[in-house]
Amino acid sequence: MKTVAKVFIILGMVMEFWLILPLIFGIITLNKMKTATCKADMTTWGVLSLLFVNLIGGILILCVSDEEWAQK
Repeated sequence: MKTVAKVFIILGMVMEFWLILPLIFGIITLNKMKTATCKADMTTWGVLSLLFVNLIGGILILCVSDEEWAQK
C-alpha cells in the first residue's frame, strides 16, 4: 500500500505543479516515507498530504499499518 500511496502523491504533485504547497509537502512526504518506522511518524504528513497534495494518497498513507512501515 505504501507504493500505491507514493504513486498518488507523485500524481498529485504533477497535476498541481503550478502550486508551491503541493510540491513542498509532496517532496517532504516522500522523503519521510523512506525513513518512517511506525504509523505515528507519518500521521502529520499524511494529513498534510490529504489536504494539500492528493486526497487518495493522504488517505492511503493514514491507512498503512505499522507492520508495513517496519519493513525495509
